[in-house]
Amino acid sequence: MINSIFSLEAIEKVEEDEMNKYTVGIILGILGAGLNLQAQANQVPEQPPFVFEYNLSGPAVIESAPIVATGIIKTISISADSVGQVSLEASANGGIAYTKIINGSLLMDGFIPGNQLRFRVNIGADSSLNKIVIGYTDSSGVAKLYRNPDLANYKYHKEIYISGGSQEVFNYPLYLNSGRDDIYFTAADGQTPLYYYLEDKTNCYVKVPQIPKEGTKIYMYYGSEDRRPRTEDREPSKYDDPNKVFPFFDDFGGRVLNEKKWEIIPGLKKEYNVKDGYLQLKDCLVLSRNFKTKQGILEFKAKAEENSGIQVIARSKVSAQALFPYEQIVYSSSYPGAEHTIAINNIAKLNVSKPIKPLTDYMYKATINSTGILFERYSGDQQEKQAQIKFYDMGSTDESYIGLKSDAAAFNAGSVYFDWVRIRPYVEVEPVVVGGVRTSPTFGMKEED
Repeated sequence: MINSIFSLEAIEKVEEDEMNKYTVGIILGILGAGLNLQAQANQVPEQPPFVFEYNLSGPAVIESAPIVATGIIKTISISADSVGQVSLEASANGGIAYTKIINGSLLMDGFIPGNQLRFRVNIGADSSLNKIVIGYTDSSGVAKLYRNPDLANYKYHKEIYISGGSQEVFNYPLYLNSGRDDIYFTAADGQTPLYYYLEDKTNCYVKVPQIPKEGTKIYMYYGSEDRRPRTEDREPSKYDDPNKVFPFFDDFGGRVLNEKKWEIIPGLKKEYNVKDGYLQLKDCLVLSRNFKTKQGILEFKAKAEENSGIQVIARSKVSAQALFPYEQIVYSSSYPGAEHTIAINNIAKLNVSKPIKPLTDYMYKATINSTGILFERYSGDQQEKQAQIKFYDMGSTDESYIGLKSDAAAFNAGSVYFDWVRIRPYVEVEPVVVGGVRTSPTFGMKEED
């Protein structure tokens, strides 16, 4: 095992408009793959809650130095800004015994009491930790918990219960029907803000930091004083951001292609353009520049002119031993024999004879996992499933890039238009919102009519 000794600055930084205090500490420790890293921080008293900033990648385990409370600790809150699989534990007795705590939740029982607060973080492989926010209440009356000032802008809140899926998931984009657009979400502690993406006036995805198999809850706040429709001059919430919700997202809303996300691979005609919220391709391919995935749910909305076909590369892998890249492709067109197709290196493996209409929007979903690819096509409003095929013998399941491509006829070639594309994590059984939603006034306001 290789050890590396270094110093790591941990800034216990509290936003002035939210917590009004700052604490700075220095963490010294040893980091290695799978090693414990003990954080020694110089605590400045009476400046809670405590915020530790990191730049750590896994696999690794870190453990904080004790935070000494005045009384016996009664409640512990902790949240992490992280990528991938990052698990949290907390201790009230100086680390003698740790208890698992869900990211963004309150721990009010089930731990051994004491007056020395510590946390331990397990950072998984291909994961990273950016920040920890931890607070507590104790028997002396101290309440060092984060309070979200944004919540005062909303009259009501609802508890939303989530059933766990087939496995524990982290930073999961959870679908729910909010029924309105003046919304704001927090984690289970009722305070930590969550990023979300409002697709339309009622449908949204919320990035839930951690959903164990036994499930969890979040809160939705609503009833904003600003009742203007979201489409008017009302400024959108800074937490309404699809780029923060999904592992990969692009709605082509700018004037040019975002080359931080995409690499352009032009053909002979070399035609691509971004206009009116669409990416237009003619004899051209764009590949994700840095994003790779092993499995996931690839969704996109697109339309094609006559004499053109919609191609999306679900997996693209370049090998030094091969002249051409290995590509697993989903394909949609009006060409006979290639209406709704799964192909490998442009060789059709399976097809359903259900052609698309020219310049008609369709929504597509390609579920990519270790067993193969499931390719579905829906109407543009997602109300009607029009085609579905699944192919199992896909060969490589290695981590690889995704790509968007147009396939055009040799003469009178048309263009393909992509409205948006995103990747969601694949889980065999997905977490879902379940019943038991309660409505309550926020901060003592009157009940909703």
